[in-house]
Amino acid sequence: MVALLTEKRVVVASLFLPYTVDFQVQVKKKFIPDSKKKQDDTVPNLIQSLAQHKQKTTPSDDLFDFKEPEHLVQPLSKQQREEELRKLAPLLSVTTQSRRPSLENVQVFADAPWRVKPCSSGNIGLNNTLYSIREQLDELVWVGTLGMPTDPLSERTMEAIRSTFEREYNAYPVMTSDNVFDGHYNQYCKQVLWSYFHYVVQEDPRNMMSQDGPWKAYKQLNQAFADTIVKNYKEGDIIWVNDYHLMLVPGMIREKIPSAVIGFFLHIPFPSSELFRCLPPRKQLLEAMLQADVIGFQTYSFARHFLQTCARILSVDATPSGIQLDTHYCSVGIYPIGIDISALSKKMTDPDVTQWVTKLREKYAGKKLIVARDKLDYIKGVRQKLLAFEQFLIRHPEWRGEVVLIQIALSTAEGNELRAHISDVVSRVNSKFSNISYQPIVFLHQDISFAQYLALLTCADACLLTPLRDGMNLTSHEYIVCQRGTYNPLILSEFTGTYGSFGASIRVNPWDYRQVGDAIHEALSMDIDEKTDRWKELYKSIETNSAQHFARNIISRLCKVQNTPGRRFSIKMPLLDSDTVIEACKTSKKRLFLFDYGGTLIPHGKPPGSKDLDRILTILTKLTSDPNNSVYVISGRTKINIDQDLGCISRLGLSAENGYYIKSPGDKWQQVYDNVDFSWKPTVKEIFQYYTERTPGAYVETKDTSIVWHYRSSEGKASQYVSWQAAECQNHIADSVNKNFAVHAVAGNTTIEVIPHDINKSSIANRILQETTPDFVLSIGDDRSDEDMFSFLHKQKTLKVVTCTVGTRSTEANYFIPNVDAVLDMLEKSTSQKVSSSN
Repeated sequence: MVALLTEKRVVVASLFLPYTVDFQVQVKKKFIPDSKKKQDDTVPNLIQSLAQHKQKTTPSDDLFDFKEPEHLVQPLSKQQREEELRKLAPLLSVTTQSRRPSLENVQVFADAPWRVKPCSSGNIGLNNTLYSIREQLDELVWVGTLGMPTDPLSERTMEAIRSTFEREYNAYPVMTSDNVFDGHYNQYCKQVLWSYFHYVVQEDPRNMMSQDGPWKAYKQLNQAFADTIVKNYKEGDIIWVNDYHLMLVPGMIREKIPSAVIGFFLHIPFPSSELFRCLPPRKQLLEAMLQADVIGFQTYSFARHFLQTCARILSVDATPSGIQLDTHYCSVGIYPIGIDISALSKKMTDPDVTQWVTKLREKYAGKKLIVARDKLDYIKGVRQKLLAFEQFLIRHPEWRGEVVLIQIALSTAEGNELRAHISDVVSRVNSKFSNISYQPIVFLHQDISFAQYLALLTCADACLLTPLRDGMNLTSHEYIVCQRGTYNPLILSEFTGTYGSFGASIRVNPWDYRQVGDAIHEALSMDIDEKTDRWKELYKSIETNSAQHFARNIISRLCKVQNTPGRRFSIKMPLLDSDTVIEACKTSKKRLFLFDYGGTLIPHGKPPGSKDLDRILTILTKLTSDPNNSVYVISGRTKINIDQDLGCISRLGLSAENGYYIKSPGDKWQQVYDNVDFSWKPTVKEIFQYYTERTPGAYVETKDTSIVWHYRSSEGKASQYVSWQAAECQNHIADSVNKNFAVHAVAGNTTIEVIPHDINKSSIANRILQETTPDFVLSIGDDRSDEDMFSFLHKQKTLKVVTCTVGTRSTEANYFIPNVDAVLDMLEKSTSQKVSSSN
């Protein structure tokens, strides 16, 4: 029996469901004028020509008969019908046909019978990945659209579809208006997000990037997904949101279900901050994504771009492993997607694959085959690939007549297709290097069956994948599996997500046509020993990063989130009151109190007034008057500052500069650490000085162990500029200092402080515990430096520990208290009742 990854439901949200609907109605064939038919019939492709030349007796034996995939009968949206009319208009104006084109009658579909069929749209790799571990999940639930227009359907039909999908397929269909889907997918996703995420900066003549229109539709569809998930949510659900179509969904879910476990995975590249910051809703997108508990990317570079972008735009404290927010910790990880090797190997044994392998080898006997399959999209680099192949034939004439490039081009959105100007290259190369029995480029602008695709990969002498920018290109994985036994090389663009894992491939810059041409020559000339060694390394990589490994890693990571104390929202935790403290004190003999200073005993940003300080001194004096109490204030302030405020209390212990110095009751200041590296100080001071000169009201504070940059964050004209300067300063420190020295930058409300890694409050807490040997500890603090101390104290199994954070944020503490006044009120009640009870 297979062990379960989790007993919780795994709810997977993707734009398209793995299923769609096929309507059982008769639809008239689309009208094609005679002139168009003749035009299409005049230029047969090479495979058809070779088949005719061979004079096969049976048409079905021709190589690649291109049986169309099953055509599902579905309604067209209003936009699709208008587009078909627009395309047909010029043809109708020149044809003598009197017959008008037959457009689909939308009323036919309103209450037509239907059946559920697999959906060919969407993320097939994700679907296959999840089905490969289906037995390890107690329950898998899908949320997505049907991938078809729904406006023509009656309410009764839509309700029947919803009911059937939920009952029989464990899927919740999201049905929005066709206008919303068109604005979301065809306009905002494909014309804005897809372009920018793939480093294609283009003009925006139709104002796609504006905050209206397409962006509004993008938000509406994301809200529809979130509403569907929230409506059907069950306690403990693990929610996994996928890809750039749904970047707002994590934030929308978090708003309704604060405790939900949410993961988000981006299947495409994440661009550098310089590209992403061009998007008007940049903050909304990032803030919504960060409401996920786990965010996954295909490669390290994509994750690094995301973290840098968040730091620059949102001014958050980003580490290589994630981002600590006030509400929770957002983990950022690298999860390269893979393929199901066993399932693909099984498909390769299909008799159809064997048949097509035999046909291909007969047709191209004596020739070297280079194969590729890409979407006909600008970023896939098909035109650049053909130009590189032209350079190969020019620079290596010995291969002319010996090598054939078979390029399968899959259709995409027309807007992108128009940019892929490749017909001129195909025509030029074929006219220059063809003869009566040889044509160097076979360009097929249509898909082929999966059996034919596997046969091509099996027969290939090299696979040429050269996108200008891409995520994890799974064609490369499938090629490696198909080459088991032949071991032919893979030529791969360095701009693919696969690039970092496939060191044994021949890696190229797709913009360097000569380099790509030379790589083709290298691949075709490679000896069998080198081929075999490279293939073994590549195969080991895809075995390690399989589809099952990808899905298990993400789901396992999300399962751990449920049991992580630090992700809890402090507002959901119990409030620390005086009764809790008093009861703990009564049952203990030796008590230790550890308090942060700024933000805990006094408000941030202002020195204590005489009344405030008197109140604090009174409370601390009462606490220290009990001989069974040990009280320490652990502050980030300097020795002079903390001594000036609290040094008058003789029985009070003090610690300055986050634990670098300690002053035990009745003792002198002592330095805790030796041999700390401070060689980073001149570099940091120079950077801070640079930003001080350019930021109104900013100044630099130099401590013994750290350097602090203070800036004002007030309302007014300059506030936005000051915030931007602070974000730039923080990123400058991260890029220039954090990588070269053992330090980290801590961002406060109006400060950035650079501190050595070795100096932290957990170390000083450990020293104080050894000196005082208590049986009860109360620790209260308000910022990130206190989290280390909380975490350390919770590991002390022999002690009764109460940890409390001030304010509402994610924390390691097990209690919260709203503000400084509440802290002082609670301590006043505790001390007064404790004193009276001890009498």
